[in-house]
Amino acid sequence: MLAAGLLLHGGAVRAEPGVPDGQIMGTKEDRILWIFPNFRTVEEKEAAPSISNMDKFRIAAKDSFDPYAFPVAAGYAGLSHLTNEYPSWGRGLDGYGHRYVGAFADQTVANMMAGAVFPILLHQDPRYFRLGSGGVAHRTGYAATRVFVTRSDSGGAQFNYSEIAGIAVMAGASNAYYPRQDRSWENTASKFGIQLGLNMIGNICKEFWPDVKRFLVR
Repeated sequence: MLAAGLLLHGGAVRAEPGVPDGQIMGTKEDRILWIFPNFRTVEEKEAAPSISNMDKFRIAAKDSFDPYAFPVAAGYAGLSHLTNEYPSWGRGLDGYGHRYVGAFADQTVANMMAGAVFPILLHQDPRYFRLGSGGVAHRTGYAATRVFVTRSDSGGAQFNYSEIAGIAVMAGASNAYYPRQDRSWENTASKFGIQLGLNMIGNICKEFWPDVKRFLVR
């Protein structure tokens, strides 16, 4: 019911008649380092000017449940396990299992909230529009600031409320499935800040990965 309501909220937003329908989401070939899902990234000059609410859910779901999303969560869980983060979970297989579930839940909640739920409610476009040209400094600055700047469904620049709210919901919701001893405002704020920084780095990777890929495979 929630999904249906969100899909109906504001209606489907499509390109104007006569405007070519370009990229809506990335493809399997766009994976960063051939591993990390990258379905939100589109080329700015080739992207569809707007996408529907269903498209937003589809993009977020592909980012969340792509086959490679599971080993990515396993990697984060492994790092957490090696550093004995959340020590009350222990160091055995059971402890790793808890960390894996937590890592997968974190990335799924963040993807769905920042990529679908809030973009639908706030009429914002969750995609990353890759410049693909210009100086390194300019492109790096552009990519890093996209965690704070996005486009509305009508194409105008807006503060990226969807990204910030999505990360905030993830950081707050994680208190429900992480150990009680680690539930504090400080830890929640730290998780928010770390995820924001990771998303910023991720945008930079999205911007330059095609260039790096061409260099590596030429």
